[in-house]
Amino acid sequence: FPMSGQSMWLWLLMLVAPAEASVPSLSLLGGGKIPMAGVGMCCRHSARGDAARQCILDFLLQGGRHLDTAQIYGNHKEVGEGVRLAVQQGVPREEIFLTTKIWSDDFGWEKTVAWVPHMLGELGLEYVDLVLLHVASADGKECGSPKQCRQETWLALQRFQGKGQIRSLGVSNFGPRQMQELFDLGGTPVAVNQLEYHPWVPTIHRETVKWCHRKGVVVTAYGSMGSNTYASQITTQGALKQMGQWHGKTAGQILLRWAVQQNVTVIPGTSNPKHQAENLQIFDFELGSEEMNLLNNIPESEHMLYFGHTPDQFQ
Repeated sequence: FPMSGQSMWLWLLMLVAPAEASVPSLSLLGGGKIPMAGVGMCCRHSARGDAARQCILDFLLQGGRHLDTAQIYGNHKEVGEGVRLAVQQGVPREEIFLTTKIWSDDFGWEKTVAWVPHMLGELGLEYVDLVLLHVASADGKECGSPKQCRQETWLALQRFQGKGQIRSLGVSNFGPRQMQELFDLGGTPVAVNQLEYHPWVPTIHRETVKWCHRKGVVVTAYGSMGSNTYASQITTQGALKQMGQWHGKTAGQILLRWAVQQNVTVIPGTSNPKHQAENLQIFDFELGSEEMNLLNNIPESEHMLYFGHTPDQFQ
């Protein structure tokens, strides 16, 4: 039957793309597993509107299973439509791991209780696999101090876990102190902490990752390739290109491999099916100890953040 150029390209990719089972998963505190490679739906034109819907569909049809979005990204409707289209075409919903995030404007018991059904309505789905508190900052909110707002939000989200509408809970851009405050509530554990993580992050980010691993909290990295603004500058660095040549991989795949080799999940953002496939093909090689040491020991003078979120920065 006749196929469009884009459909033919996706069909060819599906022939060589890794099966869902070839992407390993990490176990979550409280139960469940999270795939180690996904697609992020933040901060680009192709993460909105029809392009977002197609991005989700393309990614799922070629074997991807981990989707990451947020209320503030403004694409719940399209992400949900992409998921439903993929399910209609044979992708089991139970294999899909969908993360979204609640912004601080909706922190607090009453606002959170109202937000969850609104979020599910936008997505058009019966449940989401993971909800993250998007940021730790919550100054000037009706719910009180930032700590009180975070804890109220956490307790409210737990209500929807009991109903099966949220499977796991986590945080984003939190530090050890802020996470411990949630552990101290004694209920649902923090399953995931999502933060900026790449070889150039400040020491506090590395220390936060170590703390998470000691506690059993899964770390998800964003900004792995330097964000849309800096990706071309980062991935053209000589050392990364040389490593890529040694392994038959791209510089971007080297950066993703650096993270997953430390048991950190990755969610690079792209709507290009070719790049989506590349971002899943990072489990068939390993970086050597010298390569890891080089990337683990970037001089402090070269440390940088692309998104500016520092763990435990806020009270």
